[in-house]
Amino acid sequence: VGMGKDHTLFALIPGKVQFLVKGAAQRQFVTVVPA
Repeated sequence: VGMGKDHTLFALIPGKVQFLVKGAAQRQFVTVVPA
């Protein structure tokens, strides 16, 4: 996942962007699930 200057998130490989919340601090993660 890449991030633009305006904090726009985009996938670097073909697939779907998936948002995850995990950990004790409820941190947010972004991953790409390959198509």
